[in-house]
Amino acid sequence: MTGQVYSGFLRQLSTSDNKEILAVLPLSELEDNVIGRDPNCKISLDPYRYVSVSRRHAVISPLTPLKNGCPRWEICDLDSVNGTYVNGEYLQGCQELQSGDRIELGHDGPKFIFECEVTTSLDLPSIPSHTIAIEKPLKPISKIPKPQTDYVTFTQLFPILSTGRDLNQKAFLAPGIVTVLFVVSMFAAVGQPVVFNLLLAAYLAGLAYYFVYQLCGKPKPWWVLLGSTLSTSLI
Repeated sequence: MTGQVYSGFLRQLSTSDNKEILAVLPLSELEDNVIGRDPNCKISLDPYRYVSVSRRHAVISPLTPLKNGCPRWEICDLDSVNGTYVNGEYLQGCQELQSGDRIELGHDGPKFIFECEVTTSLDLPSIPSHTIAIEKPLKPISKIPKPQTDYVTFTQLFPILSTGRDLNQKAFLAPGIVTVLFVVSMFAAVGQPVVFNLLLAAYLAGLAYYFVYQLCGKPKPWWVLLGSTLSTSLI
């Protein structure tokens, strides 16, 4: 008599071009499998190597198994800074995993392949005098070493710095920088009404044209926006 045994695990891929498999990480069918830089996570990653990964980045949770006994898992993003991607698509909420799905934690972050393996076991009838047990030899599973927790990284103190080049994709980063520069300039121009009024007019005009630009949603040359701002300020 034969039976089928199912097991789910993640295969970590190398971030280099050779796609070398680094580790095989088994998934628990009884509890949540949290992935992140926090040492208390079920799958804890090196905080000094994977700075784009949040302390608690994502979780892979077991679902109700199918009728044939095959377990199921779903992955959910835990409001991470750089997001979670499944097969190149940005993960919103939760998604049930299928064997072969590729999971990436942030841009250029660690990559994993989800796999669900099916093994066949042979159950022999017991004999009164002795019992024969047939077991399949297990392959050694390499584990990611637990990171040391006696010191804190700079990116853990300032999580926004771990986003790296993704900062330029934030919608209001540039307007925020411009606003800070104008506020500092207007403070420096206190006591000089002409300069102060020109700075205030330029900022309000630029803000108005930026708002209209966002409403239109059509790309325009930079010199058109700059010329409109300067002409409005002079008027």
